[in-house]
Amino acid sequence: MVKIIIKSLENINLQEFTICFNDAFSDYIIPFKVSPHYLAERFTGAGVHYNLSFGVFSEDKQVAFIMHGIEEHNGEKIAFDIGTGVIPSYRGKRLVAQIYNHAIPILKQHNVQKCLLEVIQTNEKAIKAYNNLGFQIKRELSCFKGSIRIDLPPSTTPEHICITTVSPNKFDWSIVHAFWNFEPSWEQSVQAILRNPHLYDVITISEQNTICGYAVIDSKQGRILQFGVLKEKRNQGFGHSLFQWIGKRHSIISINNVDKYDIESIRFLKKIGLNIHIEQYEMEKTL
Repeated sequence: MVKIIIKSLENINLQEFTICFNDAFSDYIIPFKVSPHYLAERFTGAGVHYNLSFGVFSEDKQVAFIMHGIEEHNGEKIAFDIGTGVIPSYRGKRLVAQIYNHAIPILKQHNVQKCLLEVIQTNEKAIKAYNNLGFQIKRELSCFKGSIRIDLPPSTTPEHICITTVSPNKFDWSIVHAFWNFEPSWEQSVQAILRNPHLYDVITISEQNTICGYAVIDSKQGRILQFGVLKEKRNQGFGHSLFQWIGKRHSIISINNVDKYDIESIRFLKKIGLNIHIEQYEMEKTL
């Protein structure tokens, strides 16, 4: 029987880790392959603590992992599972459960009070495994992708509007709660954006020097992390004008993790040409 070792990834070699990561996700529901540079930026944005992330090793080869972002939120210290993977040849050995059994006492020692994760709703095996570990569904999230219909005129068009681009470091984040219908998920949070400000632009739409709507976009990938319009300015064409501006610059955009119960936003996104392509559960476990 091959002996396995579970240990923290505080001395991670990202080049070697990427090989394990890509192997683990080679047959995923949505297969993808990433570079060490991509993982470094993603882990930075998610606030990964390598000393509280764990890997399984067999004969010095990494075969499984859980990466944890750590953050204080609403007075609680939370560990977010930014990625869990097991290479195909080591599945069926309950390695994820073994990692959690190893990790949870250590997370508790570091005063972590909750574990949080996201899982695609069609990944029934993973959902069952997380349920067995004590995770419960917190909310449902919809992910959108498509082309914005720039030919679709808004029902109303605001006058004297100004659309500008600003760096995240120069944007007043204290105002954004007034634009939200739901709290952004972990990797779309303000903290995640500010950890990698060079990746993003904040697009604002203003009327008489008052910001009425905004969106945060990864301009290289056409990925929108946050968006919103002031409640008193909705149904007046601000959101439509903002997204048309984005649609003229990006042929394909994606928006992850819109709260399923935000019917207003989902209706708007479908109207401008986007479609749901993935649905996820956000799950949590109290330690």
